[in-house]
Amino acid sequence: MKHILQQIGLTESETKVYLALLDLGDSTRGDIVHTSGIAGSKVYEVLEKLQTKGLVTIYTKDKVSHFKPANPKQLLYYLEEKEQKVKQAEHQVNTIMAGLMEKYKGSATKPEVELLTGFKGLEILFREQVESLKKGEYNYVIGGTRGAQEQPVVAFFQKIHAMREKKGIKTKMLYNIKQKESATQDYGKQHYPGSTTRFIQHTSPVSINVYKNRVFITVWTDTPITIHIRSQDVANSFLEYFEILWKQSKA
Repeated sequence: MKHILQQIGLTESETKVYLALLDLGDSTRGDIVHTSGIAGSKVYEVLEKLQTKGLVTIYTKDKVSHFKPANPKQLLYYLEEKEQKVKQAEHQVNTIMAGLMEKYKGSATKPEVELLTGFKGLEILFREQVESLKKGEYNYVIGGTRGAQEQPVVAFFQKIHAMREKKGIKTKMLYNIKQKESATQDYGKQHYPGSTTRFIQHTSPVSINVYKNRVFITVWTDTPITIHIRSQDVANSFLEYFEILWKQSKA
């Protein structure tokens, strides 16, 4: 329950106070402090934030402040309001997107190297890849591997492959021959007709993705580390390397 309330936007302190109020009903500061475990110096601030969110009613009785929890259905109204704000923000961002993209393209003309960690950074890179490539264009992979965390890596790339398939993007992938059976099962043409996988002797925990003027070099440790290079010369060099290995690979 606490986890869900925090997921929808309540802080840990707000969650504790709101749940304490649901247990207590009409309460004073002292009761809330005792039940929630929130420090007395902080509890008023938390209650005011909950009031702003429509989850607490504050009133004075005999010169003492009293607090009542709102009906839990108010949480649904709170979410609706958040959703409306997100839609408004999305609309506002869309109105300036053309200008932002123009600036982004201008800054992307120079060679650039950046370091990213974790799956979130990777997902940003691969979503950009899918957005950038057109139907029939190719992405090239050297050294496909299942990495240190097999299931998260496989699940991640099945999602990416599905996105490529939906757009009609082609993939040529050189994979570790020792994992031929699992790679064929996970990424084979029966699932992803636009992907062609061949196999090489490769035991490194590193994979390389090449497309257009981009190169992603990923080290598949427990937390993936990716070097992202934006350079046409570098991409061309890796593509030449790919073609040499492709000729030596096995189906």
